[in-house]
Amino acid sequence: MKYLLMNKDKEVLSFEYDLETHSIIKILKVLNGNYAPLGIVEYKNGISKKAFNDWWKDRSIPASRSKFKEIIESMDISSSVELLEKCYGLSLSDQYWVKEMDSSITWDEVNFFENDFSEDMGKLLMGEIEYSKDLNIFSPDNSSDGNLKKKWKIIDGKRYLVKGGNQFTNQEPFNEVIATKLYERLLNPEDYVPYQLLEENGNIYSSCQTMVKTNEELVSAYYIDKTKKLRGSDSLYEHYIEYCEELGIPNVREQVNKMIVCDFILGNYDRHYRNFGAIRNIDTLEWERISPIYDSGSSLYADAPTLHIGNLFKSKPFKTDMHQQLELVDDLSWFEPQNLEGFVEEVYSILSLNPLMETVRIEKICQFVSSTIQQVIDYQEELEENYQEDQGWCVE
Repeated sequence: MKYLLMNKDKEVLSFEYDLETHSIIKILKVLNGNYAPLGIVEYKNGISKKAFNDWWKDRSIPASRSKFKEIIESMDISSSVELLEKCYGLSLSDQYWVKEMDSSITWDEVNFFENDFSEDMGKLLMGEIEYSKDLNIFSPDNSSDGNLKKKWKIIDGKRYLVKGGNQFTNQEPFNEVIATKLYERLLNPEDYVPYQLLEENGNIYSSCQTMVKTNEELVSAYYIDKTKKLRGSDSLYEHYIEYCEELGIPNVREQVNKMIVCDFILGNYDRHYRNFGAIRNIDTLEWERISPIYDSGSSLYADAPTLHIGNLFKSKPFKTDMHQQLELVDDLSWFEPQNLEGFVEEVYSILSLNPLMETVRIEKICQFVSSTIQQVIDYQEELEENYQEDQGWCVE
């Protein structure tokens, strides 16, 4: 089959596709390469079939999603890429999609930003309903990533991502709200995506609105980073910062540093390259800003036994040691410790809303947060002392 990769209504390239192997066979012609997703571009070869196939597969639901194997077996399909094919590859994070070469269908007719979509697929993925052949599975849920159960839902005309937690404590939704409260105290409103709790059918989830508009795309750090070769002398941190600055993304270092500090306080153990990045305007191709901080549920030892709370863990994305990662930050002038007064009590209050969490677990988490806040304060004082010494000031 011959298809077109589209960016809204702009034809990016034509390609041959095998519906049996669910893979790109050949790129026929690049039509508007500048409008291609960064994920199909290699720093050595430019747009490539291999990168295109990797990007297409990455767009589908990961096989590691909770209970997903059972779902695709019930649907009698072998791969989540088949689900992607049933919704033109459409997403609520960008404007890329595919259509048959001779199709006259337009972006306005099918996109999920402006058109209603069925909640059947989302309910199926959340375990709310069983599969049947009469379900309408045309949905952005077919292109959602991550391992926890999640679905897209239209609430009062707005697109919300609804996400669950682990099966033992369901802590992640509450962590998202705690993270939001931290960001409210330390950051500017545009620096983060706010999350709320949502209760459905006796279950508690987190929910947030999509962070991009119809003329914007979210580009993950993974795709930004891979299009520029890492020099042997570069640290992962400096490589990413410098390339973002080279692309013209404004205020990169401070925004990434804010993420590092907040992740330190929250003990975020899963800030991988696919859950932070930057926002690009798909009409002008200008980089607008670093993406707001989102997806902070994997923090506060959410998947660890209570006994292990407070132990060291491997941090991400730049250093595996959480203290070494904090030390990458060389400016904390934006950090206002007084704004965190009462935050530990707020953490306790939010976690106490979770019926699956015991008091001893909540108390240990609060002790951890109190400790990490103090460590950031101490580090801020150390940076200030070093600055004064460098300026030749007398430090008592």
